[in-house]
Amino acid sequence: MIFLPNTSNWDTAFRLELFCESDLTRVILMNNYSFVTYSKSIVSFTILISKSSMLSVRESFAKPKQITLTVRNVSFPNKDPGVTDLNFHKIRRERTIKMSVEESAIILIDLWDAENKRLPCNQLFEKIIVQKIAPLLKAARETNMVVIHAPHRQIGWDGICRQKSLDLRGPTDTPRSELPKWVKNKEISPLQWPTVEFVFRVGEYSRYSRFSNPNYIPYTQIRGIHKAVLPMKRDREYIASNRKRVQSILRKHRVLHLFYAGFATNQCVLNRPIGIRNMSMIRYNVMILRDATIGSEFGNTWKNLDITKGAIADIEINYGFSTTVDALLKELCRIRKIYFD
Repeated sequence: MIFLPNTSNWDTAFRLELFCESDLTRVILMNNYSFVTYSKSIVSFTILISKSSMLSVRESFAKPKQITLTVRNVSFPNKDPGVTDLNFHKIRRERTIKMSVEESAIILIDLWDAENKRLPCNQLFEKIIVQKIAPLLKAARETNMVVIHAPHRQIGWDGICRQKSLDLRGPTDTPRSELPKWVKNKEISPLQWPTVEFVFRVGEYSRYSRFSNPNYIPYTQIRGIHKAVLPMKRDREYIASNRKRVQSILRKHRVLHLFYAGFATNQCVLNRPIGIRNMSMIRYNVMILRDATIGSEFGNTWKNLDITKGAIADIEINYGFSTTVDALLKELCRIRKIYFD
């Protein structure tokens, strides 16, 4: 630590936050002393500046780092067309909006390292993760954006799945000859309704199961998070899928804008507890990155990605906006050059 003597021509103190090689650097400007300290991962220092340089420093770093994006949603016309039913006049509209990087977060849903040779979509998943989401994640880290990895299975910071391969069928997915062991061993309330036998489609109720194959057990080939988008331990990056936990993270960092990427658009991205539908209900500004997601397509919809397009339209109509990785990445690169290079 180095102390300098008091000098009358220095200005009063104010606080700034900068970043140096992805580590948080705090700059505290004081009126009496200047000191420099170093640690393993964080460099913190205090300096003195004159009135002449105060304004330029304030203008360069004190303002929120604003990104400008073209976003799309479905809305009514700007002017009342004077008709009875406005629904026929809804159209997709683009608008340009500004938001702060500090108030924004990227939520990554189920970016699995999975192998299933029977699925026709593996190459497309790989392409989106490697060519779109990985560069976006890198830029988000370089601009200190909040990132939340939100897999629906338990994973560690190494990205490896901690959850054993269990019978993960939902209660109504497939018929069963008997109740799952974890249900059998639980004490069932006499007030339970519908009965657990009906809930799990056992015995006579198996006719109501959603699928006819009792051997259907999804998700057994998941190894963990894809190696191209592994989580990184840093101050503004998290692994969290619980809604209460995620809400606590967003509150801590004062986040208002949520960018979603991952799979599948019409299932986990839309419907998870921290998915677009639920987070929009508590009034976050939600945006789907439409070139970084795929829906659960049918065999005859893969060519045109009809399910994906329909899910994106649903989001644009009911919940928020859509934009692209390319547009967001361009803005984050611009911010990085101004503030971090």
